[in-house]
Amino acid sequence: MLDFNTAPTQRNIDPIPHGTIAPLQVTVRPGGYGDDGAFLKLSKDGRSQGLDLEFTVIDGEFAKRKFWVLFTLNGDTDGHQAAAKISGTKIRAMIESARGIKPDDMSPQAAEARRVKAYGDLDGLRFIGKIGLDRGRDGYEPKNSLIAAITPDNKSWLPVAQISTPAAAAKPASFSKPAWA
Repeated sequence: MLDFNTAPTQRNIDPIPHGTIAPLQVTVRPGGYGDDGAFLKLSKDGRSQGLDLEFTVIDGEFAKRKFWVLFTLNGDTDGHQAAAKISGTKIRAMIESARGIKPDDMSPQAAEARRVKAYGDLDGLRFIGKIGLDRGRDGYEPKNSLIAAITPDNKSWLPVAQISTPAAAAKPASFSKPAWA
């Protein structure tokens, strides 16, 4: 007989409220496509590529809660190009939030701090983010999204301690069948 009387009760699974500001940590979920360590994810129709990101709230009321966002980085339509511009803006702001760079700081030091060698360098990045709530469509429930990264020029910004993570490039881009299988 299996007894689940002592198992914890299920926690609230409602989405995080729209407009919540919280410290977030990024996990880059490799998509198996691209020259950049296969971090990009190819769309189903093959017409665009994006960066599949998982955001984890690292402190506060919603600690350990997660949400996922696909940032379109390029594609062959005007819509893809517009989405890529928005994605680039958000990634820049995430880096600025994490590294304490004001958006109007154009010094050589700030310019260098905004650079990453590869998309995998975003893995483990911690920053202050404003969480959104996208309406559900076509029978799907509402889901959380990233409205914006809060940068040092905003009164809601706080420095977030960065952690050292294993080199993102060492992550496997895809899984292969073990020799024993």
